[in-house]
Amino acid sequence: MTGVRDWMGASPKKLKDIRAGELAQRFAFGAAVSLAAGIVGLLAGPRAGGLFLAFPAILPAALTIIEKKEGRRQAVQDERGSLFGAIGLVVFAVVCDVAILHLRVAVTVLLALLAWAVSSLVCYLASEALRVRSGRGR
Repeated sequence: MTGVRDWMGASPKKLKDIRAGELAQRFAFGAAVSLAAGIVGLLAGPRAGGLFLAFPAILPAALTIIEKKEGRRQAVQDERGSLFGAIGLVVFAVVCDVAILHLRVAVTVLLALLAWAVSSLVCYLASEALRVRSGRGR
């Protein structure tokens, strides 16, 4: 299990190091992005507003905090992961939009989850392959 945790960069022990102000900052960014998505939804319709909900709402705050605490390199790595996850969310939405008319809801959601996971993983693996090929390594 430790190998997976090291590879994914997860460390539950770091949760105790998060300060209340950092949580408030993340909440404020998340609320602002959600509010913007709601306004876009009111002005341009629910489909346009829904697209804005795919934006990782706390990403700007999280990246700022990560850069301060762990450096620019770690922030860039987290940014890349967020991008791959957002691409996966778009794939999820497209699969749902297409499949919901033909399949049961539970099957549609499972299929969309699988599509999200596979597309995000493919983006990550392609990015790593490009980095290795370019000689930048880790």
